[in-house]
Amino acid sequence: MNETAEPGAPSARAGPGRMLAQVRAERKLSIADVAQRLKYGVRQIEALEAEEFDKLPGATFVRGMVRGYAKLLDTDPQPLLDELDQRYVPGEIDLDLRDKGIPFVHSGRRGTRAYLALSLLALVVVAAVLYEWRAGTLPWLRFASNTPSPQKESKAPPAAQPAAPRAEMQVPTAPGAPSSAVAEIPAAPAQQPSGGGGGEGRIRLEFERESWVEIRDADGKTLMSQLNPAGSRRLVIGRPPLSLVIGSGAAVRLTYNDKPVDLKPYIQIEVARLTLN
Repeated sequence: MNETAEPGAPSARAGPGRMLAQVRAERKLSIADVAQRLKYGVRQIEALEAEEFDKLPGATFVRGMVRGYAKLLDTDPQPLLDELDQRYVPGEIDLDLRDKGIPFVHSGRRGTRAYLALSLLALVVVAAVLYEWRAGTLPWLRFASNTPSPQKESKAPPAAQPAAPRAEMQVPTAPGAPSSAVAEIPAAPAQQPSGGGGGEGRIRLEFERESWVEIRDADGKTLMSQLNPAGSRRLVIGRPPLSLVIGSGAAVRLTYNDKPVDLKPYIQIEVARLTLN
C-alpha cells in the first residue's frame, strides 16, 4: 500500500530547525513574518532554523518555539519534537536578549534593584521625619543647650543684701480644682523684703506642657531656674523689673500682679523673653 506524502512535509533526514525552514520556504513566508506572528525575535527564529540551540534560553523554550512554529506552518509538531529530543541535549543558558525585546530576561534583577532602592529611600524619609518630629516636641532641650548654667552666672562674692529675694512657691493642684485657684494664694508676709510689699511683683505661671523658666529680679538674682512639668503651677514674688525667659511660651499662661500677660508678642522660636516692671 503506497502512502501519499503530506504536501510540504519536511524530510526526516534534516534536523527540526531545517525542517521548519524548508516548510516555511514552501509556504512563502519570511523569517520576519514568522517572528511577528509568533512574537519572537528575528534572531531567535534564525537561531532555531540554524539549529544553534545554545543561543536560545533553554530546552523548554526551544520546545515551545518548535511547537508554535509547527502549528503556524500547519504541520504536525510531534515528529519535530522527537527529532529535537534525539539531536539536542538541553542545557539551561542565561542569555541576555534585552535588545530582542524579551521581557523576562534580567527583568527580575532590575525589578529587585528598583525595589531595594525605593525601600532604602523610604527608610531615609521616615528616619528624617521622626527626627524632626522628636526635635519639634522637645524645644527646651535646644533652649537649655544654648543657655549658660545659672550656677556659673550667679557666682559672686557674698555681700549683705537689703532683703533676701522670695523663693518660688509651688501651687499644689488638686484633681478637679478650678484654674482660678492660683489667684487665691496669698503671699507669705514673713518673706517680704524690708522695703515693704508695695514694690513687689507677683508672677503666676500655669504650664500646659513642660517648660524651662528662668526669672531674675532687679538685682540680677535668680528667683527661678528649672524645668516645670505639664499641669503644674508656680508663684514667684520679687522686686521688679523682673526678667523672664520661658520655653514653650505658647503653652504657658502668665499673670503679673493679677493681670494676664499675652506672651505671643515676645515669642521667638518657641521661647518668650520679656521684662515686667
